[in-house]
Amino acid sequence: MKLRKTHGWFGKGVRIFMLSCLAIFGLFVSDGFSGVEGKASSVVSSPNPETADENPTWRGPGFLEISFKFQRKGIASSQYAIWIEDKTGNLIKTVFVTSFTARGGYTFRKDCLPTWVSKARPQLKKTEVDAVSGATPPSGKQVYVWDGRDQRGNPVMPGEYRFYLEATLYWSNRVLYSGTFFHGGPSQENIPISISYFGNQKNKDMIQELKARYVSSQF
Repeated sequence: MKLRKTHGWFGKGVRIFMLSCLAIFGLFVSDGFSGVEGKASSVVSSPNPETADENPTWRGPGFLEISFKFQRKGIASSQYAIWIEDKTGNLIKTVFVTSFTARGGYTFRKDCLPTWVSKARPQLKKTEVDAVSGATPPSGKQVYVWDGRDQRGNPVMPGEYRFYLEATLYWSNRVLYSGTFFHGGPSQENIPISISYFGNQKNKDMIQELKARYVSSQF
């Protein structure tokens, strides 16, 4: 009788353990598939959400990738913006801008990314600012991609474009990087980059090893 009682508790414990394992496994599988679906949709999404079902594998003629090592600094520093212009100097898309500047920091700190502000301030709406801005990242490698779309999400025409990265190094000291590429043309692994400093070069190590490449979808 004592043996049967012990066995009953043991059997109950086994059943509880198995049910718990199945529940945990179910959550793991569900999260795993959700993550895969989210990542895939961001890669192959259509330029226009209304036509996503009609053209689910749209990738455009290619994309621009900008990467660099970022060293976060202290006060009056660590602000940067990346944007695309056409060959006549019209703003096409802000790829990223630190939220302090984007959300109005430039109004009382005039040194915050003046080139980007002069280009983007009259055009960006609040919803667009929310979409392209983010907190100043921690130190480390940063990678940004322009997918060939304008500020409204529409694909742009193939042609010559120019990218810019402006960074506030320390108060009025800043740096402006730029490079020209042909969107819709062949891949270009190392796009030549021009560098202009304004003021002295204090904190110039904030942006290091900047690289830009264009990856064509042509086969």
